[in-house]
Amino acid sequence: SLLSMWKSNVFLRPLTHRFLRGAVQLVGRVLAFVKDGLDGQVEFGGNTNASSGGKIEDLDEGEASIETIVGIPAYRWNERVEDIAVVTWELTILDTCMSHDYLDVIATTLCPPDEESRQSTHNSTSELEEMKQLASEVLMESSRGIPPLVSHSWNALIVDNLTSQCCTPLAAVKGVAATYRMTNRPPPTQASPFVATILRPLKEFDTTYASRTPPQIGDEWKHRVISEVSSKYSLAVEELIATVKRTEEALKSRKTRRMMVGGMSDGEKVKLQLYLDHREFKSNAEELGVDANGIGGLVKLGELTEEAESLYQRTQQNK
Repeated sequence: SLLSMWKSNVFLRPLTHRFLRGAVQLVGRVLAFVKDGLDGQVEFGGNTNASSGGKIEDLDEGEASIETIVGIPAYRWNERVEDIAVVTWELTILDTCMSHDYLDVIATTLCPPDEESRQSTHNSTSELEEMKQLASEVLMESSRGIPPLVSHSWNALIVDNLTSQCCTPLAAVKGVAATYRMTNRPPPTQASPFVATILRPLKEFDTTYASRTPPQIGDEWKHRVISEVSSKYSLAVEELIATVKRTEEALKSRKTRRMMVGGMSDGEKVKLQLYLDHREFKSNAEELGVDANGIGGLVKLGELTEEAESLYQRTQQNK
Protein backbone atom coordinates (compact mmCIF):
# COMPACT_ATOMS: atom_id res chain seq x y z
CA SER A 1 0.00 0.00 0.00
CA LEU A 2 2.81 2.41 0.86
CA LEU A 3 4.44 1.89 -2.52
CA SER A 4 1.34 1.57 -4.69
CA MET A 5 0.07 5.08 -3.91
CA TRP A 6 3.13 6.58 -5.60
CA LYS A 7 2.77 4.71 -8.89
CA SER A 8 2.35 6.89 -11.95
CA ASN A 9 -1.15 5.56 -12.63
CA VAL A 10 -2.27 6.30 -9.05
CA PHE A 11 -0.45 9.43 -7.89
CA LEU A 12 -2.10 12.81 -8.47
CA ARG A 13 0.29 15.74 -8.15
CA PRO A 14 -2.31 18.31 -6.97
CA LEU A 15 -3.04 15.96 -4.04
CA THR A 16 0.59 15.41 -3.04
CA HIS A 17 -0.11 16.53 0.53
CA ARG A 18 -2.94 14.02 0.85
CA PHE A 19 -0.78 11.19 -0.45
CA LEU A 20 1.90 12.07 2.09
CA ARG A 21 -0.73 12.18 4.81
CA GLY A 22 -1.99 8.77 3.70
CA ALA A 23 1.51 7.31 4.01
CA VAL A 24 1.89 8.79 7.49
CA GLN A 25 -1.49 7.39 8.55
CA LEU A 26 -0.60 3.91 7.32
CA VAL A 27 2.65 3.92 9.27
CA GLY A 28 0.85 5.28 12.30
CA ARG A 29 -1.71 2.49 12.21
CA VAL A 30 1.00 -0.14 11.89
CA LEU A 31 2.79 1.26 14.93
CA ALA A 32 -0.46 1.48 16.89
CA PHE A 33 -1.22 -2.17 16.13
CA VAL A 34 2.27 -3.27 17.12
CA LYS A 35 2.11 -1.25 20.34
CA ASP A 36 -1.23 -2.84 21.22
CA GLY A 37 0.34 -6.23 20.56
CA LEU A 38 3.32 -5.47 22.78
CA ASP A 39 0.91 -4.35 25.51
CA GLY A 40 -0.95 -7.67 25.26
CA GLN A 41 -4.11 -6.14 23.84
CA VAL A 42 -4.09 -8.20 20.63
CA GLU A 43 -5.12 -11.85 20.83
CA PHE A 44 -4.88 -14.47 18.11
CA GLY A 45 -6.42 -17.93 17.78
CA GLY A 46 -8.84 -19.39 20.25
CA ASN A 47 -12.51 -20.17 19.83
CA THR A 48 -14.15 -16.86 19.04
CA ASN A 49 -17.51 -18.44 19.82
CA ALA A 50 -16.40 -19.54 23.29
CA SER A 51 -17.93 -16.52 24.98
CA SER A 52 -21.39 -17.66 23.91
CA GLY A 53 -20.75 -21.21 24.99
CA GLY A 54 -20.78 -22.54 21.46
CA LYS A 55 -18.55 -25.27 20.07
CA ILE A 56 -16.99 -25.69 16.64
CA GLU A 57 -19.24 -28.63 15.81
CA ASP A 58 -22.31 -26.53 16.72
CA LEU A 59 -21.57 -23.92 14.03
CA ASP A 60 -23.17 -24.11 10.62
CA GLU A 61 -20.88 -24.52 7.67
CA GLY A 62 -19.21 -21.24 6.86
CA GLU A 63 -19.91 -19.72 10.27
CA ALA A 64 -16.72 -20.92 11.93
CA SER A 65 -13.91 -18.42 11.88
CA ILE A 66 -10.44 -19.31 10.63
CA GLU A 67 -9.27 -19.49 14.25
CA THR A 68 -11.92 -22.00 15.30
CA ILE A 69 -11.41 -24.15 12.22
CA VAL A 70 -7.69 -24.38 12.75
CA GLY A 71 -8.17 -24.82 16.47
CA ILE A 72 -5.26 -22.59 17.48
CA PRO A 73 -5.20 -21.95 21.24
CA ALA A 74 -5.67 -18.31 22.13
CA TYR A 75 -2.39 -16.47 22.60
CA ARG A 76 -0.90 -12.99 22.66
CA TRP A 77 2.20 -12.58 20.54
CA ASN A 78 3.93 -10.42 23.15
CA GLU A 79 4.27 -13.66 25.17
CA ARG A 80 6.34 -15.32 22.43
CA VAL A 81 9.93 -14.16 22.05
CA GLU A 82 10.02 -15.56 18.53
CA ASP A 83 7.07 -13.42 17.43
CA ILE A 84 8.51 -10.33 19.13
CA ALA A 85 11.85 -10.82 17.38
CA VAL A 86 10.20 -11.20 13.97
CA VAL A 87 7.95 -8.16 14.43
CA THR A 88 10.80 -5.93 15.61
CA TRP A 89 12.97 -7.01 12.71
CA GLU A 90 10.19 -6.03 10.30
CA LEU A 91 9.90 -2.70 12.11
CA THR A 92 13.64 -2.17 11.71
CA ILE A 93 13.36 -2.82 7.98
CA LEU A 94 10.41 -0.40 7.78
CA ASP A 95 12.38 2.27 9.63
CA THR A 96 15.30 1.89 7.22
CA CYS A 97 13.03 1.96 4.19
CA MET A 98 11.22 5.09 5.35
CA SER A 99 14.45 7.06 5.46
CA HIS A 100 16.04 5.55 2.37
CA ASP A 101 14.23 3.42 -0.22
CA TYR A 102 10.72 4.78 0.35
CA LEU A 103 11.96 8.35 0.35
CA ASP A 104 13.70 7.64 -2.96
CA VAL A 105 10.42 6.36 -4.42
CA ILE A 106 8.59 9.50 -3.37
CA ALA A 107 11.45 11.73 -4.49
CA THR A 108 11.48 10.08 -7.92
CA THR A 109 7.73 10.66 -8.24
CA LEU A 110 7.87 14.25 -7.06
CA CYS A 111 11.17 15.12 -8.67
CA PRO A 112 11.63 13.08 -11.86
CA PRO A 113 15.29 12.50 -12.66
CA ASP A 114 15.04 13.40 -16.34
CA GLU A 115 14.64 16.98 -17.52
CA GLU A 116 11.69 16.24 -19.82
CA SER A 117 9.60 14.78 -17.00
CA ARG A 118 10.55 17.66 -14.72
CA GLN A 119 9.21 20.18 -17.25
CA SER A 120 5.84 18.43 -17.23
CA THR A 121 5.51 18.99 -13.47
CA HIS A 122 5.39 22.77 -13.96
CA ASN A 123 7.62 23.21 -10.91
CA SER A 124 11.01 24.85 -10.73
CA THR A 125 14.03 22.87 -9.62
CA SER A 126 14.12 24.69 -6.28
CA GLU A 127 10.43 23.95 -5.69
CA LEU A 128 10.96 20.27 -6.42
CA GLU A 129 13.90 20.11 -4.04
CA GLU A 130 11.83 21.83 -1.37
CA MET A 131 9.07 19.25 -1.84
CA LYS A 132 11.61 16.46 -1.51
CA GLN A 133 12.96 17.96 1.72
CA LEU A 134 9.45 18.32 3.10
CA ALA A 135 8.64 14.70 2.27
CA SER A 136 11.83 13.61 4.03
CA GLU A 137 10.92 15.51 7.20
CA VAL A 138 7.37 14.12 7.19
CA LEU A 139 8.55 10.52 6.82
CA MET A 140 11.20 10.91 9.50
CA GLU A 141 8.59 12.29 11.88
CA SER A 142 6.16 9.42 11.16
CA SER A 143 8.78 6.76 11.90
CA ARG A 144 10.14 8.34 15.11
CA GLY A 145 8.15 5.87 17.19
CA ILE A 146 9.85 2.80 15.72
CA PRO A 147 13.23 2.83 17.58
CA PRO A 148 11.61 3.09 21.06
CA LEU A 149 9.29 0.16 20.27
CA VAL A 150 12.21 -1.96 19.05
CA SER A 151 14.31 -1.09 22.09
CA HIS A 152 11.50 -1.86 24.54
CA SER A 153 10.76 -5.15 22.79
CA TRP A 154 14.33 -6.44 23.11
CA ASN A 155 15.53 -4.87 26.34
CA ALA A 156 12.34 -5.49 28.31
CA LEU A 157 9.96 -8.06 26.80
CA ILE A 158 12.49 -10.47 25.28
CA VAL A 159 14.84 -10.11 28.25
CA ASP A 160 12.07 -10.77 30.78
CA ASN A 161 10.70 -13.74 28.84
CA LEU A 162 14.06 -15.44 28.34
CA THR A 163 15.10 -14.71 31.93
CA SER A 164 11.97 -16.45 33.15
CA GLN A 165 12.65 -19.48 30.95
CA CYS A 166 16.29 -19.70 31.98
CA CYS A 167 15.49 -19.43 35.69
CA THR A 168 13.10 -22.39 35.68
CA PRO A 169 15.86 -25.04 36.03
CA LEU A 170 17.30 -23.20 39.05
CA ALA A 171 14.72 -24.94 41.22
CA ALA A 172 17.02 -27.98 40.96
CA VAL A 173 19.78 -26.23 42.94
CA LYS A 174 18.08 -27.17 46.21
CA GLY A 175 18.20 -30.82 45.19
CA VAL A 176 22.02 -30.87 45.09
CA ALA A 177 22.20 -31.31 48.86
CA ALA A 178 19.72 -34.19 48.84
CA THR A 179 21.85 -35.96 46.26
CA TYR A 180 24.69 -36.44 48.75
CA ARG A 181 23.07 -36.28 52.17
CA MET A 182 23.44 -39.69 53.82
CA THR A 183 23.67 -41.46 50.44
CA ASN A 184 27.31 -42.60 50.60
CA ARG A 185 27.79 -41.50 47.00
CA PRO A 186 31.31 -40.85 45.68
CA PRO A 187 32.43 -37.24 45.13
CA PRO A 188 31.09 -35.64 41.92
CA THR A 189 33.27 -35.48 38.83
CA GLN A 190 31.07 -33.43 36.51
CA ALA A 191 28.40 -30.75 36.56
CA SER A 192 24.80 -31.49 37.46
CA PRO A 193 22.59 -32.28 34.42
CA PHE A 194 20.32 -29.28 35.02
CA VAL A 195 23.16 -26.77 34.53
CA ALA A 196 23.30 -27.37 30.77
CA THR A 197 19.59 -26.48 30.51
CA ILE A 198 19.77 -23.11 32.30
CA LEU A 199 20.95 -21.00 29.37
CA ARG A 200 19.58 -23.32 26.68
CA PRO A 201 16.56 -21.09 25.83
CA LEU A 202 18.90 -18.11 25.41
CA LYS A 203 21.34 -20.09 23.26
CA GLU A 204 18.62 -21.43 20.98
CA PHE A 205 17.03 -18.01 20.59
CA ASP A 206 20.37 -16.33 19.91
CA THR A 207 21.31 -18.94 17.31
CA THR A 208 18.01 -18.50 15.48
CA TYR A 209 17.76 -14.71 15.58
CA ALA A 210 21.38 -13.57 15.63
CA SER A 211 21.10 -12.46 11.99
CA ARG A 212 17.80 -10.69 12.69
CA THR A 213 18.84 -8.69 15.72
CA PRO A 214 18.51 -4.95 14.99
CA PRO A 215 21.99 -3.38 14.73
CA GLN A 216 21.19 -0.73 17.32
CA ILE A 217 20.31 -3.41 19.91
CA GLY A 218 23.74 -5.06 20.02
CA ASP A 219 24.44 -7.66 22.73
CA GLU A 220 23.27 -5.71 25.77
CA TRP A 221 20.07 -7.77 25.95
CA LYS A 222 22.11 -10.99 26.33
CA HIS A 223 24.13 -9.42 29.13
CA ARG A 224 20.91 -8.50 30.89
CA VAL A 225 19.50 -12.02 30.66
CA ILE A 226 22.70 -13.67 31.89
CA SER A 227 23.10 -11.06 34.63
CA GLU A 228 19.56 -11.63 35.94
CA VAL A 229 19.85 -15.42 35.75
CA SER A 230 23.29 -15.56 37.36
CA SER A 231 22.11 -13.27 40.17
CA LYS A 232 19.22 -15.60 40.98
CA TYR A 233 21.54 -18.61 40.59
CA SER A 234 24.06 -17.13 43.03
CA LEU A 235 21.28 -16.39 45.53
CA ALA A 236 20.09 -20.02 45.37
CA VAL A 237 23.66 -21.29 45.81
CA GLU A 238 24.26 -18.89 48.71
CA GLU A 239 21.16 -20.16 50.51
CA LEU A 240 22.16 -23.79 49.92
CA ILE A 241 25.71 -23.26 51.18
CA ALA A 242 24.33 -21.58 54.31
CA THR A 243 22.11 -24.61 54.89
CA VAL A 244 25.03 -27.01 54.36
CA LYS A 245 27.18 -25.08 56.84
CA ARG A 246 24.45 -25.17 59.46
CA THR A 247 24.10 -28.90 58.96
CA GLU A 248 27.85 -29.42 59.28
CA GLU A 249 27.93 -27.40 62.51
CA ALA A 250 25.11 -29.47 63.91
CA LEU A 251 26.92 -32.68 63.06
CA LYS A 252 30.12 -31.39 64.64
CA SER A 253 28.38 -30.56 67.89
CA ARG A 254 26.89 -34.02 68.02
CA LYS A 255 30.18 -35.63 67.11
CA THR A 256 28.43 -37.59 64.38
CA ARG A 257 30.20 -36.15 61.32
CA ARG A 258 31.41 -39.09 59.30
CA MET A 259 33.91 -39.25 56.48
CA MET A 260 32.20 -40.76 53.48
CA VAL A 261 33.42 -42.39 50.28
CA GLY A 262 36.34 -40.50 48.75
CA GLY A 263 37.45 -39.02 52.06
CA MET A 264 34.88 -36.21 51.91
CA SER A 265 31.94 -35.35 54.08
CA ASP A 266 28.49 -34.95 52.58
CA GLY A 267 28.83 -31.19 52.89
CA GLU A 268 32.14 -31.15 51.04
CA LYS A 269 30.63 -33.18 48.22
CA VAL A 270 27.82 -30.67 47.92
CA LYS A 271 30.31 -27.80 47.77
CA LEU A 272 32.37 -29.63 45.16
CA GLN A 273 29.23 -30.20 43.09
CA LEU A 274 28.35 -26.52 43.27
CA TYR A 275 31.91 -25.67 42.19
CA LEU A 276 31.65 -27.94 39.15
CA ASP A 277 28.21 -26.52 38.35
CA HIS A 278 29.58 -22.98 38.48
CA ARG A 279 32.41 -23.85 36.09
CA GLU A 280 29.95 -25.34 33.61
CA PHE A 281 27.54 -22.40 33.88
CA LYS A 282 30.38 -19.89 33.43
CA SER A 283 31.59 -21.76 30.34
CA ASN A 284 28.09 -21.72 28.84
CA ALA A 285 27.79 -17.99 29.48
CA GLU A 286 31.13 -17.28 27.80
CA GLU A 287 30.04 -19.28 24.75
CA LEU A 288 27.35 -16.63 24.30
CA GLY A 289 30.04 -13.99 23.93
CA VAL A 290 29.84 -12.29 27.32
CA ASP A 291 32.69 -11.36 29.63
CA ALA A 292 32.16 -13.44 32.76
CA ASN A 293 34.18 -10.98 34.83
CA GLY A 294 31.69 -8.26 33.97
CA ILE A 295 28.66 -10.17 35.26
CA GLY A 296 28.10 -9.57 38.96
CA GLY A 297 26.18 -12.79 39.52
CA LEU A 298 28.91 -14.89 37.94
CA VAL A 299 31.58 -13.19 40.01
CA LYS A 300 29.57 -13.88 43.15
CA LEU A 301 29.11 -17.53 42.15
CA GLY A 302 32.87 -17.83 41.82
CA GLU A 303 33.38 -16.35 45.27
CA LEU A 304 30.78 -18.63 46.82
CA THR A 305 32.30 -21.80 45.36
CA GLU A 306 36.02 -20.98 45.39
CA GLU A 307 36.39 -22.77 48.73
CA ALA A 308 35.76 -26.06 46.91
CA GLU A 309 38.60 -25.55 44.43
CA SER A 310 40.99 -27.36 46.74
CA LEU A 311 38.54 -30.28 46.86
CA TYR A 312 38.50 -30.33 43.06
CA GLN A 313 42.29 -30.33 42.91
CA ARG A 314 42.34 -33.24 45.33
CA THR A 315 40.04 -35.31 43.12
CA GLN A 316 42.26 -34.56 40.12
CA GLN A 317 45.35 -35.75 41.97
CA ASN A 318 43.66 -38.97 42.99
CA LYS A 319 42.91 -39.91 39.38
